[in-house]
Amino acid sequence: MSMKYDPAYISHYYDHYGEQEWNRFDLNPTNKVNFHIHLHYLQSFIRAHDFVLEAGAGAGRFTVELGKIGANIVVGDISRKQLDINETKVHEAGLSGKIIGREQLDIVDLSRFQSESFDKVVCYGGALSYVFDQADHALNELLRVTKKGGYLLLSVMSALGTTRRHLIAELSNHIAHYGKESIHKVIKTGELLGNVANGHHCKMYRWRELEAMLNTHECSIAASSAANFLSPEHEHGLHEIMNQSPELWEQFLQWEIDYCKEPGALDGRTHIIVVVKRE
Repeated sequence: MSMKYDPAYISHYYDHYGEQEWNRFDLNPTNKVNFHIHLHYLQSFIRAHDFVLEAGAGAGRFTVELGKIGANIVVGDISRKQLDINETKVHEAGLSGKIIGREQLDIVDLSRFQSESFDKVVCYGGALSYVFDQADHALNELLRVTKKGGYLLLSVMSALGTTRRHLIAELSNHIAHYGKESIHKVIKTGELLGNVANGHHCKMYRWRELEAMLNTHECSIAASSAANFLSPEHEHGLHEIMNQSPELWEQFLQWEIDYCKEPGALDGRTHIIVVVKRE
């Protein structure tokens, strides 16, 4: 039985998370790669003048990029604080004119929007990972408001990649603090809960789980990718490349885009990106 979704908890968590949500993509080269690959799929599937719902928009890193592409955007998030930050960041970028509306919303209930309202829907940042037992219903809502033939762009937390990067590296310490059974439960279910979650409660997906859920809906998978693959554990060397050889850094980003598409890479890092076409 999956954990029951608690929207008030997620809203409260991101109200307090504040501007960390804006800053997190700049913390290290791996996070910069994560941002770049998400952006690659925005630029591949979103066109100027598309009417786009950005659900779970957070502080606005991708809202700004959607505005640069020329999309017309309805911005939505469950956190009022994140929406306020989003408004400030979009204004600072000079892109307020691309915002059609900014609404506090929950992806489990998009009933305020008629079916097929949007050319494209973007749900980056793992919003689907926070709704636990309501994920299937949320996916149905996101697809419902997407026009037939349009695209839904999603990203979720990856169970295998996150476990590898964050749990296994400090396994002995985690077991000492939280107990072996707590760690085993996270690995078995992908549900990050309790003390071990450090407040960040979410469902981490294996690719096969996400693919199976998508296959029960009227959509087809147009693209899938890890959000990084080569970069984790190589921060020092990548810092040098970023600072000393911009040309090589750009080449490295192209390698990442290529590698992250491979089936063996999809589960390998902290996030999974998928683009689906509504049938």
